[in-house]
Amino acid sequence: MKVMTMSGPAWLGDIFASLTLLVALSSAGRLVLGPRWARLVDIEADFDHLLMGVAMAGMFVASLDPLPSVAWESIFSLVAVWFAWRCVCLWTGRSVRSAASQHHVVHYPTHLVMALAMLYMYFAGASAVGPTGGGTATASGELVGLPLLFLIVLVASGIWELDWAEWLRRPRVVPVTAAVREYAVVGYRASSPAEPPGGVGDATPESPPPSTEGSLLLAPGIATAAHVVMCLAMAYMLIVML
Repeated sequence: MKVMTMSGPAWLGDIFASLTLLVALSSAGRLVLGPRWARLVDIEADFDHLLMGVAMAGMFVASLDPLPSVAWESIFSLVAVWFAWRCVCLWTGRSVRSAASQHHVVHYPTHLVMALAMLYMYFAGASAVGPTGGGTATASGELVGLPLLFLIVLVASGIWELDWAEWLRRPRVVPVTAAVREYAVVGYRASSPAEPPGGVGDATPESPPPSTEGSLLLAPGIATAAHVVMCLAMAYMLIVML
C-alpha cells in the first residue's frame, strides 16, 4: 500500500462539508416530519443520506466526524448488506411494489454502490481534505479501476435522479390505504404490479383520483437534490483520492 497525498482547495472541502451536513439535516427532517404530516417518504434513502451526509462531512472536515473510521466501516457494511438484500428481493419479485417501483430498479443498486464506495474510501484510508486543504490516503495501484467504476455510477445516478425529478413534478395524489400506512417500515409504497409506472397518482383532470383522502410525497425536490449533492461530494472525494 502506498501513501497518496490528497490535494484540493480548502474552501471547496468546506463547501462540500456544509452541503453534506445540509443533506443529513434535511434527511433527518424528512424522517421526522413524514409520519407527523402523513406524507410519503423513502425511509431507506433518507436514512442512508443521513448517514452518508454525516460521514462525508467528517471526511472533508475531520473535526466534524462524530465516529471513528471503524464504526463507519461497520455501519456502511450493514447498509451495503441491506441494499444487497433489497436488490435480491426486487429482482426476484419478492419486494412490495411501490408507486415508484421502476425507479427502485435503479434506486436500490445505486445505494448499494454508494455504500460500497463509502467502504472503499474508509478502507483506502481517506482523511479530511479540509480545512487545511490537505490530507493523506492509502490506495492500491491495482484498484484504480474501482473508484473509476464508482465515479461512473455516481454520475449516472445523479443524471438519473434529475431526470426522475421531472416525473415527480407532476401533481399526484396517492390514496391512503393499508399499504401506504406501512410506508414507515421500508419506504413509500402504493401501487400493484399491474399498475402503470406512475402508480395510482397519475389521475388526469378527466379522471379524478380514486380517493379524496390522499397523501403527497414529502418534498420530492429536496430528496432529489440531496441525492445529487451526495453523488457530487462522493465523486469529488474519489477524484481527490486518485
